[in-house]
Formats: sequence, C-alpha cells, structure tokens
Amino acid sequence: STEVQCPIPHISNGQLKPAENFTSGSTATLECDPGYTALGATTVRCLASGRWYPRVPACIPGRCSSPPAVDHADLNHRHEFLVGTTLIYSCRHGFTLIPGASPTTTCLNNFTWSAVPKLCQKEQCPIPVIPHGREISARKSEYTFGHQAEFHCDHGYVLKGSQRTQCSSEGTWRPPIPYCDRVCDPPPKIANGQHSALGTKQFPYGFEVKYTCMEGLSLIGDESIYCTSDDGENLTWSGPAPECRVVRCPKPVVERGRMTPQRFTFPYGVVLRFSCDEGFGLSGAPESQCQADGSWHPPVPTCQPVLCPQPRVAYGRLQSPLDDKTWYQINETVTLGCAPGYQFSDDGNMSLEDSWTATCLPDGNWTPLPKCKKEDDADVCEEVHYIKSAFGCGLPVAEVKALLEIQKLFLEIKKLEVELE
Repeated sequence: STEVQCPIPHISNGQLKPAENFTSGSTATLECDPGYTALGATTVRCLASGRWYPRVPACIPGRCSSPPAVDHADLNHRHEFLVGTTLIYSCRHGFTLIPGASPTTTCLNNFTWSAVPKLCQKEQCPIPVIPHGREISARKSEYTFGHQAEFHCDHGYVLKGSQRTQCSSEGTWRPPIPYCDRVCDPPPKIANGQHSALGTKQFPYGFEVKYTCMEGLSLIGDESIYCTSDDGENLTWSGPAPECRVVRCPKPVVERGRMTPQRFTFPYGVVLRFSCDEGFGLSGAPESQCQADGSWHPPVPTCQPVLCPQPRVAYGRLQSPLDDKTWYQINETVTLGCAPGYQFSDDGNMSLEDSWTATCLPDGNWTPLPKCKKEDDADVCEEVHYIKSAFGCGLPVAEVKALLEIQKLFLEIKKLEVELE
C-alpha cells in the first residue's frame, strides 16, 4: 500500500527540517531565518490523514529585550524593539558626548543589542586664569559641570566681577571669570581736615576723593583728587592733597568806590569786584581775589578823579582860563574862540558868535566843541580837515595821495577864480 505523506508547507522566513520524507508518523522541526522567531510549536507530526499536527507554525520578526542602560544618557521611549531597530542615546543635562563615541545601539539578528561604549562625560570648563590674582578654592586639574571657583586679587588690585563662579552645563563659567584691576594707594591724609573716602578700602581708576577743612579754615589747593594713570598702566593720584590753613585777607578799602558783593569776612578764594563813584575812574584791575598768602591779587584798585584833557579845536584858541592847564576837573568850564580870519561853524553854517563855552563832564569828555572855518573858504577847510582825518582813520596811503591831488586841483581852481575876478 502507498504511504500517506503530508504536503511540504510554505513557511515565510523559515522551513521545516528535515525538508523531505514527510510520511505519516514522521516529525519535523521549524527553523526560522535569522532575525525571526517561531510563533507556536516548533515541532509538528504528520498524521495518517495527511495533515500536520499541530498546524504548521509561522516565523515572525524577532524582538530584543529592553536596550542596555548607559550612564548619564537617555533614550527616546519605545514599546517594542524589532530586529534591525537602531536607537540613539542623548547625554543628560550637564554631560557631553565623548569625542569619537557612537551614541547608537542596534537590535541584532540574535535578539541582542550591539555593544554600547561609554558615551557621556561631564561638561568641562576651561581652567580659570586670573592675572594678578589667585583662586581661593582648591585648584583642580579639570573643572566639570557643577564645580565652583572663588578668587582673590593680589595687593594693589581690586576684583572686578563676581568673586565666585560655577561651571555651567554648557561648559562655560557663570558668571564670567572676574579680573583684577589696579587700584591707587590710600589717599593722603591732611591736618585739620578729612577726605570723603574714610572707611573705603579700594580706590579703583577714576575714583574721586574730596577734602574738607575744619570750620574756620580755608582749603588751599584742589578740593578733589582723582585716581588716574600717567603712563596708562600704573595708577596714581592726580595731584597732591590740599592744605587747611587760616587765611584772612585784609578788608579792602577803596575811597570814592564800592565793592560787590558786600561782605565783612574775606577768607581764601573770595572774589570781589570794584567800581567808583560818579566823577571817579578805576585805576587798576576791576576784580581781585584773596590769595593763599593773605594778599589780594591783582592789587586792590583805587578811584581817581575823572579829568578832561585840554580841549583841542582846529584854528581855535583858549580864551579863558589863560593858565593853559593840561587837565581840567569835572564841571570846570573853558571859553574858546576862533583864530583871526576864522569863524565858528555849525554843520556848514557860519556863526557870528565870538566865543564858545565847553564844560568837563563826569565821564571825562567835554560838552560838544565848536568848529572853526576860514571866512568865505569853508569848503577848502572842510577838505583839509577831511584829509587830515583820513590819516587818523587808517586809510591806505594810495587813497590819501589821491585825496591830496584832488585838494591840489581844488586850490588851483580857487586861485584861478580869484585872478579872473
């Protein structure tokens, strides 16, 4: 009789072994391809009815168990890990990937994960360096995330920035590493006074110190000094400290004058302005200041009577007084007359008056003085005086010469007219 055989089944991603002679009563074992695993029983038997028992199993894709844990690293969460799946690790906050390390793992055909090296290391900050200073905390060979550092400056320097800083998760120092800047030595002290920086320990570049004196004393010198630099590197004070001394200038007395502001004490530095009464003029500087040696500078001025100079009138002469003084006092009057052949003239109109009175005014000037012009020749006189005044007005020489030529021609015409008559 013919033996009953079971059909050769088609199994995706696997096969039965042995692969032939599937007769009644024989058994076969399911072998799945790499990366696949059996679903159901792995051994089947061929029944006398020509069917397999249990039913022919199947091969399904294999899975890996949970991936390996890596120090200081996390994975994006997944529920299953089929063969071929690749996962990527990311370093946690404050850690960074070790250079050259691959942050991945893959589910292999044998349902295990590929080896994962050490991936993450703590973020490192650069070693802190602070010129003209030092680190107070214990110095380390390397500084990683979370490490703190504290600094102190050498003598003669001041810390600018935060004294303490910490290595951040980004590998930078926060706050930034401070620096040490030069400072001035303490400002000089003064006798009978003090400065505004009492209790201050550091005097950085640009620092201002103000000095004050005890009541009744004057501050001689600059009120403030500043921490500055002459060479751009070393620091020094901008000048010497002032002094506190008793300085009292004598009360200025100006006869026929007055001072402003009106005051009764005259300490160092006081500035006074002086003016004179009407009829008197200031001889000296109008302003004076009390000096450190107790003197006034410029010297206190005096008030001198205002005088009028002897009046000068072209072709005129003094009729009275006859003492021919050089200077005349205020309100003093003089009488003037014209030389023979000349008459007083007022804006070109000849006057029949024989005398002219002028008075010395409080400002040192005379009341208006007369003009004397030659009788019947006023025009010629005008021209001459005009030319004379041109010299005093700073006209160029060439223009004056031209005026003289015109005057010469004018006189020749006048002469010709006389001859024709």
